[in-house]
Amino acid sequence: MRGRVETRSVRMLLALVVAGCVACKGEPPPVETPTRAWGWTAVPESMCDEGTPTGMGSNLAPDSKNLVIYFNGGGACWDATTCLETNRSLHGPFTESHFVFLRTNFLRESILDRGLANNPYKDWNLFFLPYCTGDLHIGDADRVYTSGSRTQTIHHRGRANTQAFLERIAATVPEPEQVLVTGSSAGGFGAALNYVLVRSTFPKARVFLVDDAGPLLRNEALSPQLRAAWAQAWNYDAVIDEIDPAVRNDFSAVYPAIARKFPEDRLVLLSSLRDQTIRDYFNLTPAAFETALRELDTAVLSPLPHARVFLTSGEGHTLLSRPTSQTTRGVALLDWLQRMHTASDAEWTSVRP
Repeated sequence: MRGRVETRSVRMLLALVVAGCVACKGEPPPVETPTRAWGWTAVPESMCDEGTPTGMGSNLAPDSKNLVIYFNGGGACWDATTCLETNRSLHGPFTESHFVFLRTNFLRESILDRGLANNPYKDWNLFFLPYCTGDLHIGDADRVYTSGSRTQTIHHRGRANTQAFLERIAATVPEPEQVLVTGSSAGGFGAALNYVLVRSTFPKARVFLVDDAGPLLRNEALSPQLRAAWAQAWNYDAVIDEIDPAVRNDFSAVYPAIARKFPEDRLVLLSSLRDQTIRDYFNLTPAAFETALRELDTAVLSPLPHARVFLTSGEGHTLLSRPTSQTTRGVALLDWLQRMHTASDAEWTSVRP
């Protein structure tokens, strides 16, 4: 009897040691927010450009095995002029109160709105990744910028933030069936450039990329000086190399690289033909931007068997923020996105003005 008690005690001790080892690993806890209502979770490992931590928004549907990962937009900055003088990107802090304001005033009627009519994602788990690093969610550098008498350190930590957010998402929905990786503007670029990272986090899921207003144009459309400034400021070579080293010389190589790595995944680019916001960041005229966008469509995306575009006329910026108003040639964007998940390749085709 004594031997049995000792054996049982040893087993209990071993169980406690194992549990303690799991805790020692620092594995992140799942997100806990009200069901089907937006909540905020602090993520202490994250950092905004001015040095404060941020968090992430979530709206959980426990009965669903699908999830949306939405990268927020908000410009970009890469030197003293753009970061300190013209403020061409959202700066930190980004707190719960900032998220509540954004959710109340800007996320309503977007694809993150469960009450939106015909929203194909109304019953999915929804995750909102904030943006406060000015680096398209891919930076890994602390830069000191000086403008006149003002000197400030800007923490371009977008990549580390993305990794921290994904750890919390994976702990919450560990084995999703479908994952939509998306974002608008800077978030559209972030969704595409972090797609391989997200895909490796959920290797068994059926994953989709919807890049909204973040076109990774062929490099002849962008000045070498601008591309060099981004590379120097954000130190994103590790991110690029994870996708494909060819992307260093041509941003548009992201799309075929993803297609090679994940040949069954569906990839989408949404854009207006003369997006005023993006063309201004790229220093392109309306006509030059449209030419570059059409070349990206015809030369890069169209040859990929599972890539599609949904283009609209005009100069508008982002389509997912008010998707019910987006129609091209009689095709409604939300209906088209629904077919992305359900239709065959032949039935789901690109839409252009």
